[in-house]
Amino acid sequence: MKNILLIFFCLAIFSCQNKTTNTNTTNDSTVLAETGNVTTPDSVEKPVFKDSLPYQIIHFYKATKKSSIPKDSNKFAYLKADYPRFADKQKFLNNQVLNIITAEPWTGNKSNSIDKAAESFFKEYLAFKKEVPESPAGYEWDENLKVSFQDKDLIVLTSDSYFYTGGAHGMNGLSYFNLDLKSAKELKLKDLLNAGYETKLTAIAEEIFRKDEGLSKDEALDNYFFENKAFNLNENFAITAKGLLFTYNPYEIKAYAEGRTNLFIPYTRITNLIKPNSFISKYVNK
Repeated sequence: MKNILLIFFCLAIFSCQNKTTNTNTTNDSTVLAETGNVTTPDSVEKPVFKDSLPYQIIHFYKATKKSSIPKDSNKFAYLKADYPRFADKQKFLNNQVLNIITAEPWTGNKSNSIDKAAESFFKEYLAFKKEVPESPAGYEWDENLKVSFQDKDLIVLTSDSYFYTGGAHGMNGLSYFNLDLKSAKELKLKDLLNAGYETKLTAIAEEIFRKDEGLSKDEALDNYFFENKAFNLNENFAITAKGLLFTYNPYEIKAYAEGRTNLFIPYTRITNLIKPNSFISKYVNK
């Protein structure tokens, strides 16, 4: 599981068709299915799509029983998930989707079943309620998973999640999953860039980061949470047609109130680092 603290980039919908509705009768539960096609990253580029795979958007909601007492109306737990479901033959994709949306933020365990994930979450809530009955808090778990980029043998999923189990505020995180459909694996930076890329990529990323943040070349990074106060590039990235988009989630390098921090590295800045015939090599100089 990609940690919830690890990490939106905005998504524009190419097309959506009619909705159909199914109802799950367990507790307060609803599942909706919506057909659709690939969605595109928003401002940074206009990608080229090939062999786009159709899918349905599933809208899942399940909650524990709500109290009829007005002052206790917020004392309940729910799990809400919106996610794509591909054709049955796309087993790798559908398994990856379920792994992402059912990963428990508090343990990292994956049930591979949205209903089982909800049951586990509710069990945690009921145990908390029994231990601290006076608490006014309910539990919230939101998962929003979208297809943010699609090309031949490649699909990028963007997970926007929110998790609340009491306290001053919940935790939200944006995570990217770059999926190689041909080899059925998740792509890492080492699959896209030449060996020994780390130092050069980090230097380029830091230059862009400092420009974005309005920092001089030698200005100290004391106000950020980087280890040893040295810039570090994480592995939470999305492939786009114009470059690699990295996202730092709240608390990763800044305080919660600062929100997320995006860092976009154009392919034109890392041409010499890109592996020939990799997924991103064809986008160079386009």
